[in-house]
Amino acid sequence: MNRRVAVALAAASLLALAGCDGVVGAKMTFDDTEKAKVTDIVLTGGSADVMVTTGTATETRIKREVRGSTDPGPSYELSGAILTLPTDCGRDCHVTYQIEAPAGVAVRGDLSSGDVMLERVGPVDLKLTSGDIGVHGATGPVKIRATSGDLVVNGAPEVSLECTSGDLTAQEIAGPITARASSGDMLLGTSVPASVTATVSSGNLDVSVPRGSYQVRTDTSSGDESVDPEINDVPNAEHKLDLRTRSGDLNLMAGLDARPAPEAPEGPSAPAAPRSPR
Repeated sequence: MNRRVAVALAAASLLALAGCDGVVGAKMTFDDTEKAKVTDIVLTGGSADVMVTTGTATETRIKREVRGSTDPGPSYELSGAILTLPTDCGRDCHVTYQIEAPAGVAVRGDLSSGDVMLERVGPVDLKLTSGDIGVHGATGPVKIRATSGDLVVNGAPEVSLECTSGDLTAQEIAGPITARASSGDMLLGTSVPASVTATVSSGNLDVSVPRGSYQVRTDTSSGDESVDPEINDVPNAEHKLDLRTRSGDLNLMAGLDARPAPEAPEGPSAPAAPRSPR
């Protein structure tokens, strides 16, 4: 392991703390490279911002920035090909990770709060209590469960998304979509004919699929409903569109949505100040 620690910055932070007890905002940066090929990245609880990008290299670079702690604990744990990122560094402390990993790396785990940005990773299985998640160009299935925050997925072979409060977007999906939102707007689109099952309790539902034949079922309790005539309802069609809104408009469109998908949340390039304990 080649450890490149930002010694000067860490030392300055520690000196500041030594000279003034209770100072909040000290920053330490750690930069490591693991030669062993990592196939899985696991997030464990806590509060952190995490950005994962992938490339052609087989090694993995792990950059961690810690604010507000003099005892940040271990940067990570590597067991075989599984990289675990601890995200709880103590009271009044916040962690930011920037990971450069091999192509196809799987990302899974859970966070209590923080933003997550994933670029060209493999399978994704995440649970987030509070924060935004952006996934671009995933090569494996994407499964996300969030309590509060916006979800954006641009490009994946299939997705399963659930959000209690926040907007949900899944575009350029090359397979089935399953999505549920309690409060928030939903924008979904497939790049090939595929099944879509979507339910919104309070918010608008916009779905775009290639023109053709589908088993179509729509249900709008309160709101306007629009179905493109180029979407044919055929009882024995291979793919099903089961779309429901309780309070909000429902639009089913053929072809790409005329509105551009929102950009995924920005990665944690500029770490935020330490968050108050929850």
